[in-house]
Amino acid sequence: MMSLCFSGCSITWGDELQSPYTERYSTIVSKHYDARHVNLSACGISNDTIVRNTIKYLQKTKSDVVVIQYTVHPRLEYFNDKTNKIENWTPQDAKKSQKLRDYYSSVYNIVMAAENMWKNIFLFDAYCKSVGQKYVSLIADHFERIIVEPTKFYQGHSGYWREMCADYNSTYIQKELLGMEFKKPENYARGMNGGHPSEKGHIQMAKKVIELIDAI
Repeated sequence: MMSLCFSGCSITWGDELQSPYTERYSTIVSKHYDARHVNLSACGISNDTIVRNTIKYLQKTKSDVVVIQYTVHPRLEYFNDKTNKIENWTPQDAKKSQKLRDYYSSVYNIVMAAENMWKNIFLFDAYCKSVGQKYVSLIADHFERIIVEPTKFYQGHSGYWREMCADYNSTYIQKELLGMEFKKPENYARGMNGGHPSEKGHIQMAKKVIELIDAI
């Protein structure tokens, strides 16, 4: 039996769906192939965590195909020496923490965030090549302008990890999977005002993911 692995943030987890475990695209895709599957996704996590969790899983469990979905760039993971755990930071958490406010106002910038994204993409691609792992990747549209207009966001910096990923082919979740260009509010949980993909949105995502898997 075919085995599939899905990894990502709240989009792949199925946030805002009435029944995430049955309506999210990972379940729809797996039913299409009559495959076993695992969904490693969690809400609010960073690309650091997505890649680390996926590689950790693959080191112990074989999967025929991995579907990895990269999330928003400002998130990151850090080691909390008080809890002795790896935790995630998001810009939203800055409202609760002076330490985080200082980080996002004094240390964080778009170049660093974009490079961290590309570094994670490069790391996962290199790992998969090293073990012969097949995968398809999805990318949140938050990254589109960074990819399309890199000189604007890199402020004259060439972007070492961006250049290392010159051959990376991205599939944008909204524009390519959900038909954003056709203004389809039914594909979003809160219509065109934002939010996560709706049940219909996940069906659309599943169709595209199946195409990507079949094309491997």
